[in-house]
Amino acid sequence: MRQYVATWLTLAGKHSAADALRLAAFNVVSVVTTTGYATADYTLWGNLMIGLFFGLMFVGGCTGSTSGGMKIFRFQVMIRMLQSQFLRLLYPRGVFPRIYAGRLLPDEVIGSVVVFFSLYFICYSALTVAMMAFDLDFLTSASAAVAALSNVGPGLGPIIGPAGNFATLPDASKWLLCFGMLLGRLELFTVLILFFPQFWRG
Repeated sequence: MRQYVATWLTLAGKHSAADALRLAAFNVVSVVTTTGYATADYTLWGNLMIGLFFGLMFVGGCTGSTSGGMKIFRFQVMIRMLQSQFLRLLYPRGVFPRIYAGRLLPDEVIGSVVVFFSLYFICYSALTVAMMAFDLDFLTSASAAVAALSNVGPGLGPIIGPAGNFATLPDASKWLLCFGMLLGRLELFTVLILFFPQFWRG
């Protein structure tokens, strides 16, 4: 991905080839690994780069790493599921096992990934709308929500982007984002199960 960003920055005349490669490598890796650092204000690189970095904020690192985000493994499982579903539409009588890393994906793993995706985007949507209730613009609200849930660090836009910070946000919105960070760091289920009365009775 960083090669594509560097190529685009060079072709768009934003930076020289060497600077483009250095800036792209550092900032892309920082966002995907949820390190929280930035060496450039990539929101000034154009709307294409804003959209790209916004998408990368959801991804996160590999399974088992300490990075935030949804984890690459879950995206790979979803791709396998989509491939299988399209093949079934094309060839209704075909049998298409869902294989990952040379092994058959158990139904429990597939189910857990689908549930996690659904719950993640429900929480993300709710947090985005809640942030907009504080009269924040959509880009700030949406990027703050995913930055909190994925524990990325900087958001997007002039307020909370790589050149800004969260200091000027209303205090109540900061508490909301703190809860979102807790949700994301503990991967949703661990926190949300606390709100079920059955958990305390057991």
